[in-house]
Amino acid sequence: MGDASDLVYRLELAEENGPERYAGSELDVRSVVARIPREVKDGLRFDQVPWGRFPHAYGLGGDVPEYLVRLRSEDVKAVGKALDALSNSICHQCGTSAPAALAVPFLVRIARRPTTHWRAEILELAGEAARCEHDGSGMRTGLLQIARPDRRLCYDNGGYLENWSVEAARIAITSDAPLLMTLLDDTDAAVRSSACYALAKALDDTESIRSALHRRLDVEQVPAARMSLILAIAQLARAHGAEPALTDLRQWWADLDRPSDVRVSAALAWRYLGGDPVPDDLRSLLTTEVTDEMAESLADVPWMKDVEFRPGTGLRRSVSLALDPAGDRRSTTG
Repeated sequence: MGDASDLVYRLELAEENGPERYAGSELDVRSVVARIPREVKDGLRFDQVPWGRFPHAYGLGGDVPEYLVRLRSEDVKAVGKALDALSNSICHQCGTSAPAALAVPFLVRIARRPTTHWRAEILELAGEAARCEHDGSGMRTGLLQIARPDRRLCYDNGGYLENWSVEAARIAITSDAPLLMTLLDDTDAAVRSSACYALAKALDDTESIRSALHRRLDVEQVPAARMSLILAIAQLARAHGAEPALTDLRQWWADLDRPSDVRVSAALAWRYLGGDPVPDDLRSLLTTEVTDEMAESLADVPWMKDVEFRPGTGLRRSVSLALDPAGDRRSTTG
């Protein structure tokens, strides 16, 4: 699967004749990701992947393997720097590039190693690659959005079709869902949260994923991980059928015996999933139970970071969007 020098993606041809001219070819990152052999992924054989065939924000993706190697360093600072640089290159300004999709299987495997530093953040990058550009969406539907609702074609900074890159990342996550599901029982709650964030982007096999999320929710004790489980259940439902989840979510936020963080998480998920209009008891819950302490405890939930304008403001802003009667207006609430 190495590079072929005669394979060149030309944006002008894609725009003139439509990107389908490249569909299924060696320049379709969806096809490339789907064909990466299991032994290449498990063996972290980066040299067997055609990184340089596809662009990211700062050029062709041939430098991605170097960053992936650095993620395995024993030096925590070196890993942090490599992760920042990699994220900025392949998911620049919340947009997914083709090399990001190629990196997903390796990010999952690197994060599964208990000795890896920044495991949760590495997994979060894998999940970030599998959703469309959002950059703090100010729309109620944005929290659970994966693909572009209008299906319009969007090109990344390198001129490649972002729609294909996002789908390719979702193909990679679906293939590795069994590995990700084992991380729902990881000893690190932040890793559990990030595993939820990635699993929520799966394209199929969603019934087994949903069951795994429900099983973990029954025993989870950490508020941030509970919120991630609930939002993952809702995000899967958004993509694959919302009605059963809407029923569960409504029961959870109406249940006075459940912890406040579970009720608030379920209320937000219900509202973002399409629950309408805003019942008085939901409004009361979100205006009385959301405290500064809760906002701090849930600040690192990946979905909360997706909608924040400033660090730590995600929960408050999510509540504001959930209670907006229109639900689709740009919000500047901190």
